[in-house]
Amino acid sequence: MTALLRLSLAGLALLASTSAADDVKLEPMTFEEWDRTLTGYQPNIVVVDMWATWCEPCIKRFPKMVELHGLYGDAGVEFVSMLLEDPGEPEAIDRARGFLERQNATFDNFWMNENLMESFERLDLIGLPAVLVYDRDGKLAHKLTGDDPNNQFDDADVEAAILGLL
Repeated sequence: MTALLRLSLAGLALLASTSAADDVKLEPMTFEEWDRTLTGYQPNIVVVDMWATWCEPCIKRFPKMVELHGLYGDAGVEFVSMLLEDPGEPEAIDRARGFLERQNATFDNFWMNENLMESFERLDLIGLPAVLVYDRDGKLAHKLTGDDPNNQFDDADVEAAILGLL
């Protein structure tokens, strides 16, 4: 391979990775904005992955969300990630942004720019990870959490929830 061809291929690879990273956004969100945003996805099915950088199970299972987005994103299913971090820790938000870029999470990514404890309370969450699946009418159809230590959800449960609404 000639040096010019190698340089051209390297430039194309860099351009592709840069444009993919440019497609990944992490936007701040308030409770009021979240309600309006969630309503705006109708009439699609909406899968919301609630996560945090400090939640190891969240990080481990996140690639499956990206994979499911690839499988069902064109079938009327919106995928959204909601980061729950302390807004007073900007380094955590930066870590999350880098993680999303590495995962190529090109769907909508938000972080709740509210008090962390209040966020859990207002979102009716005890812990993370959690996946909320809304039907086409915007009603919560499935709340998958790890709240019950004897009944943990997995990736198959998320996919079954999606398929049950398609």
